[in-house]
Amino acid sequence: MAKKFVLKANGIKPYHTGLAIPIFSLRSKKSFGIGQFSDLKILADFVYSSGMDVIQILPINDTTIFMDWRDSSPYRANSVFALHPIYLDFTDYLDKFKKSELKKILDEAKELNQLPQVDYERVSNFKWRLAKKVYSNYSKTIFENLSFKNFYQSRKFWIEPYACFCYFRDNYHTADFRLWKQNKYHEGLFEELSSDPEIFEDLKLHIMIQYLLHKQLKEAVDYCHKLGIAVKGDVSVGIDRKSVDAWTLPELFKLDKQAGAPPDIFSSSGQNWEYPTYNWKEMSKDGYSWWKARMRSMADYFDIYRLDHILGFFRIWENPENSVRALLGHFSPALAMTAEEIESYGIPLRYWGVDRFIRPFIKDWVIDEIFGRDQRDEVIQRFLKYTGFGNYEFKEEFGDERKVKMAKGLEDYEREGLYRLHENVIFIPDHENPKLYHPRINLMDTISYREFGDAFKQQLEIIHNNYFYGRNYAYWQEKAEEILPVIKDASEMLACGEDLGMVPDNVPSVMWQLKILRLIIERMPTDSNFITDLKWTPYLSVVTTSSHDITPLSLWWQEDKNLIQRYYNEVMGLEGMAPKEANPSIIREILKRNLNTEAMLAIFPIQDWLDTQDDLRNPNASLTRINNPAYSYYYWRYRLHLDLEDLVDNQGFENFLSDFIKNSKRSTVGLTE
Repeated sequence: MAKKFVLKANGIKPYHTGLAIPIFSLRSKKSFGIGQFSDLKILADFVYSSGMDVIQILPINDTTIFMDWRDSSPYRANSVFALHPIYLDFTDYLDKFKKSELKKILDEAKELNQLPQVDYERVSNFKWRLAKKVYSNYSKTIFENLSFKNFYQSRKFWIEPYACFCYFRDNYHTADFRLWKQNKYHEGLFEELSSDPEIFEDLKLHIMIQYLLHKQLKEAVDYCHKLGIAVKGDVSVGIDRKSVDAWTLPELFKLDKQAGAPPDIFSSSGQNWEYPTYNWKEMSKDGYSWWKARMRSMADYFDIYRLDHILGFFRIWENPENSVRALLGHFSPALAMTAEEIESYGIPLRYWGVDRFIRPFIKDWVIDEIFGRDQRDEVIQRFLKYTGFGNYEFKEEFGDERKVKMAKGLEDYEREGLYRLHENVIFIPDHENPKLYHPRINLMDTISYREFGDAFKQQLEIIHNNYFYGRNYAYWQEKAEEILPVIKDASEMLACGEDLGMVPDNVPSVMWQLKILRLIIERMPTDSNFITDLKWTPYLSVVTTSSHDITPLSLWWQEDKNLIQRYYNEVMGLEGMAPKEANPSIIREILKRNLNTEAMLAIFPIQDWLDTQDDLRNPNASLTRINNPAYSYYYWRYRLHLDLEDLVDNQGFENFLSDFIKNSKRSTVGLTE
């Protein structure tokens, strides 16, 4: 077995370069319409010949929950241990098919493989048909293999519940275990189900597929290690509430809450990921054993990992179960305010009535502003009821955002308007203790705020800014310093954190103390500057030009012409008007400045590497976006427009990349002062 390749923070080679691409985006001539674990070997050949030494991928856990295209998001796992069956390469298991069968399989695979994007549903259905055939042809031989027996014994703690979960999900046609008769997993359930021969075959199918996935991924990673290439995985911040983990260990999660993010550049109304939040108090009782097991499982395959939304380990943005958007959430944990404390700022909370501050502020002129005067009477008649003194409240059937979302017959503008009315509040009651309060994020943007006099406005703004920018920082640091070391010390992997968004001032220092690498993206500054000054990039960081949540450079160049003009003149130091498109020379200049930073790791999306060449860039740039976080459900279907084999054979491109990297700080021996 190949020796595990471990990056060293110091030593002969202090700087490292790589590319980022999701597994599903890989395209090879033998693919079945989607990238596969085996494709990593071909990618590794290209990476090695190009002078790089890191491959970064997105999460690879099974996400089969909805059983349609919504499962394409790699961040909505149904298990933090199981690998996704869609990444299994069946090439080595086709020899027992009849010739007529084989021709149909290869024809369908070729058709799917020629599509410009992933057709998630067709590929998934196709691969499961193959999986059942392979099980019929090979399972007996596989189950007698010593390698399989060792795999199974060391993973029984998660693979048996996972197999049961898959059986029930498919049998009930839903992953929502609240609708199952067996809505809570218990010890012995696997044995009970196994007593039925037909069910036992189904359970064994899912177990066999996990073994084959493990085997192929390990082979691919070992191949990368032989070439001196490290593999960087991704740890999703959450799990789906309809997951094996929530089914087997519900006490570890707040299943009546939803994780997300406050308003940011991705979404003015925040993000609601719909994942349950963690019950850290319960997790701490056994020393965070679930997290330790999760990280040790990751270490079977990865040398480095990206801890998604590391801010969530300081505090998470927690939304109520009935929220659709994220403006009615609050940070958790957080030091909420008492009524007395709010009143100490001169705010007449109880004198005016708490409802004035925590319930939607709805009057005629508010309705007019959101919907228009001509719509007022209809809006009142359909959605509201009068409560006296010029005030309205929602009818029960529209009493929260979830009810608004589920209501039939509403136009998009009506839903948007009703959401805005629901969000027109000043304070949010604490989710655990409703007699404590949190300022609503960006409360100064609400119509309700405008109704207050200038003195009250000033005090409310002070409350808001104190709460979000200082009040909780020490408390959050204390929580992070309890949790993050446990996660980091659970394995020898190099830890990296995705610390973008609303970043408390002390996050960078905590990450530095724990030797967790920060993420630096030039166009996503963490201060008031319009761009990040790369010359201040710390060594313990990962620098990149784009991520899966933002557009590649060529699309970014089209988004904000004023910003791009300023960037072109002030950052790139070029005179005149910025070109309408980011030509290869512009892409190269941006990449070069990132390569020349002090960052330990410089890892760029493959789209940005390809855009350094006119003949290799995707002619349809709109197809190069991976995700748009403004949408709770986005179709993750980006796929390379080139075969990996052709990239490996493109010696001119490989030589260009190798020279490009050599002529940068990446080739420097030893750290600069």
